Amino acid sequence: MEEVPTREAKAVFFVKTFDGDVRHKALHFHENAPVVPGLWVRVHFYDNEMIEGIISNTRDFVLEDGFFLIPTDPNGNNRLVYVNKSGLKDFHVLGMRNPPKNLHNL
Repeated sequence: MEEVPTREAKAVFFVKTFDGDVRHKALHFHENAPVVPGLWVRVHFYDNEMIEGIISNTRDFVLEDGFFLIPTDPNGNNRLVYVNKSGLKDFHVLGMRNPPKNLHNL
């Protein structure tokens, strides 16, 4: 195990491949994305990169130094992102995502 300091990093990206796809255009609205409960957010970093994703609707994203974000672009290379709040220029809550209620349990 090795400790890697992230104080200076804007985020830690957990990716599908290390190659990535520089031609990929991020999707910012997708009906077929899996519904994961949480807050749908858009974050802008100081280097002008922008990413949308789902974060847990808990106090952690307010009180902690960073938070985990599940990207909503199903075709993107990022599986998970740890966002260091010191690297954020802007943060917007776009909505709340909840799985559909099971009609059989009403």
